[in-house]
Amino acid sequence: MAKEISKEEQEKVDKMINNLMKKAKAASKKYMELDQETVDRITKKMAMAALENHMRLAKMAVEETRAWYL
Repeated sequence: MAKEISKEEQEKVDKMINNLMKKAKAASKKYMELDQETVDRITKKMAMAALENHMRLAKMAVEETRAWYL
């Protein structure tokens, strides 16, 4: 069962999400201006970081997912 949150907490979460969305849109716009070589380099670094941290990321995912059921 999901935990109930106050109106103030919901407003704080909504504000945070809106701020993150603004940043994501700005980043996406800049990303679209990159050349293919740069995109390939970024993608490779992201994949390598995920591979190097796969167990830690998996544990974090399990912990986060379980939190929704409490």
